[in-house]
Amino acid sequence: MKRARLLISIVISLLIIAGCSSNAQPISKGEEVQAKETNANENLREDSDLWAYSSEINDEDSIDGLNIKVDRILISPSSAHIAIKGSIENIGHSSFETYPASETIKLNTGEELGPEELIKVSEEGTNELKNKGARLDFFYVWPMSNTSPNEVTSVSLSWAIYEMTGKDISNSTSFAREYTFNQ
Repeated sequence: MKRARLLISIVISLLIIAGCSSNAQPISKGEEVQAKETNANENLREDSDLWAYSSEINDEDSIDGLNIKVDRILISPSSAHIAIKGSIENIGHSSFETYPASETIKLNTGEELGPEELIKVSEEGTNELKNKGARLDFFYVWPMSNTSPNEVTSVSLSWAIYEMTGKDISNSTSFAREYTFNQ
């Protein structure tokens, strides 16, 4: 009887030691998907070689104390993606909320690229621009599924801007632009 207890104790101890000393950590499916998204985002960065066409837009506008700038539109013929780089900054004393990634952009070919296809390659800052100096810098990419990249000659984009008083919307307006360019 003592031998059986001793044998069981040794087996249990060995199992505990083996379980605690393992360096391998299982990777969950969520981590695998996140790793693939990170790799895709790395390939779509602004400085990537896949962007064969880049149009310097340098469009800047101030709407009620909110400075909005669209810097560039980039197109990749090899991967059939379009990208927009820009920034939004609160330069006044009002509080704003704006969500450019939640809107649809439209191509001259009629294709509409919505927020469900959006790839946020880079987004720094906040959509809730509550104080002077708060800003959002973004680099958004959309895959084109029904348009040849060589056919794109203009892009229309717009998004709502909400002026906030506490948690309530006191005023709303929109930023809307159509950019035409030659490839």
